[in-house]
Amino acid sequence: MRVNPESLITFSAVAELGSVSKAAEFLNLSQPAVSGQLRALADAVGAPLYTRHSRGVVITADGLDLLPHAQAVARSMRRVSDLAHQNRHHLKKHVRLGVSWTLAARAVHLAARYSDDTLKVSLHSDHTPRLIQQVAEGELDATLAVDASHALPDGLEARRFSSEDLRLIVPHDHRLAGQGYVPLSTLQGETLLWPMPESSVRRRAARLLQVSGITPRHELELGSFLALRAALMDGVGVAILPGSMVRPELATGLVSSVGLEANDITLGYHVVSAPLSMLSGPVREVLGAV
Repeated sequence: MRVNPESLITFSAVAELGSVSKAAEFLNLSQPAVSGQLRALADAVGAPLYTRHSRGVVITADGLDLLPHAQAVARSMRRVSDLAHQNRHHLKKHVRLGVSWTLAARAVHLAARYSDDTLKVSLHSDHTPRLIQQVAEGELDATLAVDASHALPDGLEARRFSSEDLRLIVPHDHRLAGQGYVPLSTLQGETLLWPMPESSVRRRAARLLQVSGITPRHELELGSFLALRAALMDGVGVAILPGSMVRPELATGLVSSVGLEANDITLGYHVVSAPLSMLSGPVREVLGAV
């Protein structure tokens, strides 16, 4: 039996909103129309896709298997609608690019490069898991992410464009400044500065210490990379970061970078998006310049 793409879009909306009535309102359809599409889709798939309860619907196991494909269809149709709108109204092509906080400085040149009358790139910074979900939901065209090659939503792929080792970043007058490489055990007597817990850099650094059984003398939760940089320059402590995150401070001698004698310190930088063949020309152009 042929599956109607409109039914897949409707099912995606019902799953996202958790309610037939909310999906009907969102899609500007009547509730009977939505229910009819869902019945037809269940008949075509050969399995129930959801069950009702007092507060809405619960997606069944068969429905969860179908959901990534329905979301991919909904995502593609939104992109087609956006493209048609841009062409009809002669609007500037717009690429919405997510950027992990770790990679934000690297992406600035993209926004600056594409600022003419035909193509605009807008950057949206967040943590990697949230950015990937936004790409899956069609809110972003692609994202630059850290360590994003595993457990991606169906329909997305990760293409590695660069990598970088974690380093020990210390104040310019710290006792370790100028050292080539130091063991992780050096951190036993240090005050370690941490960014926000959701950070991919934070998670990787924490895993390094846990595996090595290292516990710094003091740990300070600073909540943002901006606060972390300020603490480094004030001599409050040291941090485990990729050097690119403090490139201006390294260039001016405000902080110093020291290598770590440890395994698993390389961060992989990836572009996460739908397969290249499914991307629009403007998105492919921008990603080709990363």
